[in-house]
Amino acid sequence: MTSSQICAVLVLAVLSSPSMGQTDQPRPSTYDECITDSMRGVGSDVAANAIISSCRNQFPEQVATAAAQEEVAPGASRSLTPEELGKLAATAFVTGSTYRMTFRNGNDDLTLTEVTIAVWSKSDPDGRREYTQKVRIGPLESDSAKYAVEPRATGFDWSSTYEDDSAWVVAAAKGID
Repeated sequence: MTSSQICAVLVLAVLSSPSMGQTDQPRPSTYDECITDSMRGVGSDVAANAIISSCRNQFPEQVATAAAQEEVAPGASRSLTPEELGKLAATAFVTGSTYRMTFRNGNDDLTLTEVTIAVWSKSDPDGRREYTQKVRIGPLESDSAKYAVEPRATGFDWSSTYEDDSAWVVAAAKGID
C-alpha cells in the first residue's frame, strides 16, 4: 500500500467508527479507570508511558495514596549499606525513554524492595534525574524493572543517538532482612 492509500484507510476508519473522535464521552473518575480505559488496544511502550503520565497528571492525589498503601510495613524496609549495594549487579536495555533494567541481588540474606537509578546526559551531567521502582527480588535472585525516563528533564538531544549520550547508575536501593 502506498502512503496515500494508508491515509485514506485511516480517514475512513475514523469517520466510520462512531466512538472515535467523540468529545462527549464520560471522563474517567479514578486513576485506575483512566489506565484501564486508555490502555485498550495500546501496543507500544511509548504510547503506554504517555498514557500513564497523563493519568498521573489527572489523578496525582490517587497516585500518591496508592504508592503509600503499597509501602512495605513502616520501618521494615531500609536503605542498603554500601557493601550490600555493591552486591547488586545491574544491566540496562534502553529503548527511547524506557530503561529495562535487570538486577541481580548478590546478597544472601536480603530481599530488595526498591531500586533507584540515576540517568543523565553525558553532555549535561548536571541534568541527572533519579527514578525509583518497587521490586521484590529475593536473596541471590534476579528480576527486571522498567523505568520511564522523562527525556525533557534529563536534557537529552533526541536528534542524536540517545543511547550513546545517556549514562546511568544504580543510585540507591532498599530491602528487608
